[in-house]
Amino acid sequence: MSEQLPTLGIWGPGERDKSGVAAYITQSLPHLARHFTTRRIAGPGYDPSGFDHVLYHLGNNTLHHGAFRALAARPGTVLLHEYNNLDYYYEAWDQLPTAEQQAVLTRISAAVGTRLDTRAAMERYFADHPHIDRYSLNADIEDLAIEAATRVLVHSPLLAEHLADRHPAADIRHLPFPVEPLTPVAGTRARHGLPEQAFIFATFGFLGAYKRIPTLLDAWRNWPDRPDDALLLLAGEARDGLTVPADPTIRHTGYLPDAEFDALLLAADCGIQLRGPWLGETSGPASALIAHRRPTILSDIPGMHPRRPEEIHLTVGQGERESAELIDAMRTQYHRPRTPPAYDPAFSWKGWGEHIATALTGAAA
Repeated sequence: MSEQLPTLGIWGPGERDKSGVAAYITQSLPHLARHFTTRRIAGPGYDPSGFDHVLYHLGNNTLHHGAFRALAARPGTVLLHEYNNLDYYYEAWDQLPTAEQQAVLTRISAAVGTRLDTRAAMERYFADHPHIDRYSLNADIEDLAIEAATRVLVHSPLLAEHLADRHPAADIRHLPFPVEPLTPVAGTRARHGLPEQAFIFATFGFLGAYKRIPTLLDAWRNWPDRPDDALLLLAGEARDGLTVPADPTIRHTGYLPDAEFDALLLAADCGIQLRGPWLGETSGPASALIAHRRPTILSDIPGMHPRRPEEIHLTVGQGERESAELIDAMRTQYHRPRTPPAYDPAFSWKGWGEHIATALTGAAA
């Protein structure tokens, strides 16, 4: 008789949820099955104490509500897909215990320098201060998850160092973002009306203000010596009221199936994945680009990867300076020799599974 594997409860978005984390969990299950008997749980109401081990996937919306509630019931290992979870707390406000609501208000009050005792007071404050981005405040909101966790996993080594500085008593570890090796697909550019000889700059995923899409569009329009063969591809769905300008040098795909999304990742010449100053862990598209050694332009924030030769990091939130830096970065990437994709096995799912098994069953780092 084979030895029985320890049980693992996995909390996060459900299999059918339209979520990158949901897809991440689905891909992870075969690699966890080598080490654990797993059960995936999406909603609240399940007792996490019935498992030998638990893993909570925490993101920035109410698809993660069940994971947040289970963490409150039983401390365990947390995988922070987004360390600034303010939007989750705004969305889930009426489902939070009073003490947790007050903890959120305390942190937001400290961040803005004004005492806010109620949700109504907070809403009035943001209405009176429209220049403040309520979603990307540096409010140390990750405190609430980190204080409840036994250990914390993040996808960026720089972010792991940053959070360890902010939370020296916590067990915080770097977990490489897993990426399957991708193969270039012939005809991808033709299917999307992209010339084969064009130089394609592209940003991938939901197109929102938190990805600094307005800054990207502004830099693109104001690039004085932009090459005639340069195109900007916006590969994903628009959100936050974003309007894509009518410009023949800008192409917008809208929603893409996973296979086509992956094909475009390798068909682009340079990926541009930006983030707000205190919002945005390393994204799946950014990790896929980096894992295949594609040229990238990233924001210089803790959540992004450490520098490699094919990466350029930009200062965030500097107005005209950020736009000017972005233009310089695009110019630099355009003039570099084009290179084919080359997969880095450090991003393998097999390695991810070993890291997770060690984190869940091993001693503190």
